[in-house]
Amino acid sequence: MRFDEFWGILAKELVEPKQFATQTKSFSARYSGGRILVTTSDTVWPIERSTVRQIWTKAISMHEKMRFVHTNYSHENIRTSSYIISLLKHFVADESKME
Repeated sequence: MRFDEFWGILAKELVEPKQFATQTKSFSARYSGGRILVTTSDTVWPIERSTVRQIWTKAISMHEKMRFVHTNYSHENIRTSSYIISLLKHFVADESKME
């Protein structure tokens, strides 16, 4: 799967908010205005396409068994990386097929 295909899936599947979870927190995500809006119990996080692409690019550079391990992204300094990784894990059925 290529990034543009993944982004298209997000745009289609998140027209209505859906529930997800990081390792420690549940959240809802929806697509609106060309970005993903993540809502937690206390905050709304807008996530731009470019930020998702940055995490995607990092993920494809890793061994496939390490792609969905949240701590592997701690050096990226992206506060929303755990939400992005959770979305990747949910929508990318086979991490070995990421391109």
